[in-house]
Amino acid sequence: MKKGRLTKNCEYRQVFACGASVATRGLVLYRVENGQIENRAGFVVSKKNGNAVTRNRIKRLFKEAYRYYASELTKGYDLVFIARAPAATFDFTQAATEMERILKRGGLFKVVSGKKSG
Repeated sequence: MKKGRLTKNCEYRQVFACGASVATRGLVLYRVENGQIENRAGFVVSKKNGNAVTRNRIKRLFKEAYRYYASELTKGYDLVFIARAPAATFDFTQAATEMERILKRGGLFKVVSGKKSG
């Protein structure tokens, strides 16, 4: 089993059924507490978002953007990221900005005392 990943269909279904969602222009986030000491993430790209090459590129961009912020997140959540149509044109900078925006909206960044987040 891959560590830190949602791999089974039933895991995705549980997040969709029980989770809270937030959305931005290019990304939707579903999150639910998992009672574990780590976060698990899954990435979904619909067939409406281009051919297989395009969909895999979108997933790679968002996976890398997630890895960039993973150490700063509150632990204990299952997260599912769903790419919307505009994500097909994103470069890494845009994907990272979108990831940061949605993680902030979802309230997943750790609160660090003494630092003011902007």
